[in-house]
Formats: sequence, C-alpha cells, structure tokens
Amino acid sequence: MFNLLNIVLVETRFPENIGAVARASANFGSAPISLVNPEMWEIEKAKPLATKQGIILLENINVYPTLDKAISESTLCIGTSARLGGIRREVLNPKECAKEIFRYLSKGEKVSLIFGPEDRGLENHHLELCQKLVTVPTNPHCSSLNLAQAVLLLLYELFNIVPQKQKTRKKDKGAISRRINNEERTLLHEKLKHVLINLDVIQKDNPDYFFLPMARFLDKKEIRRHEMDMLLGICRQIERLGKK
Repeated sequence: MFNLLNIVLVETRFPENIGAVARASANFGSAPISLVNPEMWEIEKAKPLATKQGIILLENINVYPTLDKAISESTLCIGTSARLGGIRREVLNPKECAKEIFRYLSKGEKVSLIFGPEDRGLENHHLELCQKLVTVPTNPHCSSLNLAQAVLLLLYELFNIVPQKQKTRKKDKGAISRRINNEERTLLHEKLKHVLINLDVIQKDNPDYFFLPMARFLDKKEIRRHEMDMLLGICRQIERLGKK
C-alpha cells in the first residue's frame, strides 16, 4: 500500500535532510520519495542520515523539474503548510490527513504528500496543485518543524491506521470509473477556464484567481474519469456553438 504514496520534496536545500526523510519513510512503510528541482542533490551526503534501511529509498529517488510532473499520476495531492489564511483554508490535521490518504490508498489510488523548502515552505503556485492541505499543530512560540520531523509525524499517523494484515480486495464491479489523477485534473481545469473566459463568466485579466472557487468546488466532488469526459464534452459543444 505504501508504494502508492509519493513523498514529494520541493526545492529541498540540503541532501542531509533528504537522507533523514528517507529514514523516516523506512520507519513507517517505506513510501518512495520524489524530488522537485532540488537545490543540491548528492546521494553520498544523504546516506549517513538515511541509515541502512533508508538507503534503498535514496537509490530509487525520482527527480523532476516541476511539481506538476512529479504528481501527474496521483489522484489525491495534499500539500503541507504552516501558514494559514487566504488560499490556505480547509486545512486537515495529521489524523484527518492520515484517514484521507488511507481512503485513497485502500482503493489502489496514488497519493502525493508534498513538502516545501526548509526555509519557506510551499508557495501559492504549489498549493494550487493540491486538493487538500495539512498542518501540524505546534506551540505558537516555536512552530518551525524540521523537514524530516514533519514527514515522520504524518507517516506515523498513517502507519497507525493501516491494518497489520492487508486482506485481498475483490474488484468493485459497481465502480463506474476511477478518480482522475492530477495531470487529468490540470487538463480539465484549463479547458473549463478557457470556456468560462470565452463566456465572460470569469475576467480575462486574472483568470487563475477568478477560477479558484470553481477549482475548489471540483476538488470537493472528487471527479471521476467518466465525469471528466462528460465535462470536456460539454466544453467542446460550447466551443462549437461559440464558433457558429
């Protein structure tokens, strides 16, 4: 099950922190690790912090130039953030986050858990790619967490609710289609945004901002593939009628 969980580290500064994350992952399920545009990635500097158990995770790390590439196959993407307000709302706590991740993993769907740079965390353009956010409650006078500590806390909560023995699940014949992954989510959002601009529903000067409420609404509905095809079909018909 943990092979379906993708620990994504965005613009990490120090390879030693990546090694510590690998050790935390090895402690609680050995979820694979992805790096997005790391400032410096040297596996030899990371290995001492990973210990023997985490080295295999380091050796199988995937490195991506952008976040959207790293999470393209994930159905659910959860961003971590210590700052609240504005775009950062409807935030989960670690236990709620673990339950949400388990709900997807138990159905065989991929999940990305995303962590930002050590010095500043995820930025708004990263968070826009996430359906949900999670924060770790801390002492307000000492709220800064080490990257590996944050990873460990969230993986610990998840590890605690995963059954010790996984039972074989029969295919759900009643399921209509799978939930869309992040690459498909981005495609759907871009197509809807384009159509809404042409209909003058959202303003052209800052379409990303005015589309945010629609994006949040769609994320709550957990769009499935057949629903995405239906919405894209509607968009095509609107474009066709618009040309006439």
